[in-house]
Amino acid sequence: MLRRPQHNSVAQVLFRAALLTLLPPVAWATDGSELAPAAPDKPWIIPPPSDGAARAGVLNYRGRMRSLEQGNAVPIEPDRRYSLAELIDLAQRSNPETREAWEQARQAALAVGLVESSYAPQISVEAVSGFQRTPLPIPTTLIHKGYFTSDTRELIPMLSLKWLLFDFGRRAGLDEAARANSFVANVAFTGAHQKLIFAVSRAYFALGAARGRLKAAQQALETAETVQDAAQSRREHGLGTVVVLAQGQRQVAQARFTLTKASGDERTAYANLIATLGVAADAQINIADSSEQPLPAEPPDNVETLLRDALTNRPDVVAALGKIDAAEAELKSQRGAYYPTIALAGQVYQNLGALSTEGSPYSSVNRPGAGIFLTLSVPVFDGGARASRTSVARSQVAAARDKFDQARDAAAQQVVNAYNDLKSSLAAHSAAVALRMAAQTAYDAALEAYVQGVGTYTDVANEQTALERANAEQEDAHASVFTAAAALAFATGAVQSR
Repeated sequence: MLRRPQHNSVAQVLFRAALLTLLPPVAWATDGSELAPAAPDKPWIIPPPSDGAARAGVLNYRGRMRSLEQGNAVPIEPDRRYSLAELIDLAQRSNPETREAWEQARQAALAVGLVESSYAPQISVEAVSGFQRTPLPIPTTLIHKGYFTSDTRELIPMLSLKWLLFDFGRRAGLDEAARANSFVANVAFTGAHQKLIFAVSRAYFALGAARGRLKAAQQALETAETVQDAAQSRREHGLGTVVVLAQGQRQVAQARFTLTKASGDERTAYANLIATLGVAADAQINIADSSEQPLPAEPPDNVETLLRDALTNRPDVVAALGKIDAAEAELKSQRGAYYPTIALAGQVYQNLGALSTEGSPYSSVNRPGAGIFLTLSVPVFDGGARASRTSVARSQVAAARDKFDQARDAAAQQVVNAYNDLKSSLAAHSAAVALRMAAQTAYDAALEAYVQGVGTYTDVANEQTALERANAEQEDAHASVFTAAAALAFATGAVQSR
């Protein structure tokens, strides 16, 4: 009867030991489903920041929010009357979008340094220490059992050098791509500022328009009360009717309602401006009236100059061009992966070891060693990974060029639209001023005629309504001119913070 070889039992022991080694991680593993909401039909309740919640791994979000708010606070001078330029400066210091763009520009700049570090040699201190028992075969003529056991104890501290000397343009392509991406991030930072400047300007002039409509509503109420007083006076002298007096009272009530709505619109416009600035929602800022500013100049008759300025100055167009450079540099780096690399490697070490054979006394060594190697690595086959990465890079170049065409066409369209809006707004403002003057003259004449008894209340009421509408339209036209001028400056990339 044949016996099973002894080494099979040893293999079984080793298999069982490996299985026992793997069992604890399996037993400890969990899918984490208890951290998710229990059911899809009920919202998850945010737990309070208590000690128990902290032990469960829930962030103390209230405390973190307070600390972040304190860190982003920008002081506001209560006695200062903020102009548009000062509001823009406040927004640039407090709005988180510009700070985020600045951090992204810094990250892109640091990425350039990261690529440049690949040109330097990599030096590291390493150490290997351990014990090894190794059974080795030997002829049975020397040892009857056919093997002997060697025990080794070693500690090898070493100083290692790795230096990539030549790679056929891989690192050069990465360096060019990183520098292009840094340029794009810097341009995006400028673009973020220009977007913020335009947003603040638009909100500022919207507040000016709301204040203008509020002022017009206040004037309309005063006008309605004047007409009501005239109707009351004629009624007391037996020249007016109850119907006319009731109509006058209705006009006053309507004017009060319009004033209330205009006051609410003014508060909403102020809140929108505060939100654009990025300061606390309850901040109280004394804001200068936009009606004090002179109208912007007429744009040039030829829009071609503005179009050329847009293609030269607009951050999105310039950034799109930089992305083409970055994509082409990445393609250059991927093409370099088809060529070999040459590197230098070296080690200086100290061998602190000991050797024992078949339980004999240990023989020790404590001697230095060194080695230096020049390596040549030639890529032969990688399953198509290099071809796939090169195809992706080539596609990114094509996409970047298409993005540039899109940005250029969009910029041209925005410049033309903003140019036409400014021309129309200036013409509308001139017409609104003339309309308001004519409405004021007509109202004064109708009111005088009504007081003198030669005019009707209907004429006065109609002219009063026309004057109220003309006042509001003039205020809207005044704000529209400034908004259109800011939009044209933004479209051409000529937005300035001062």
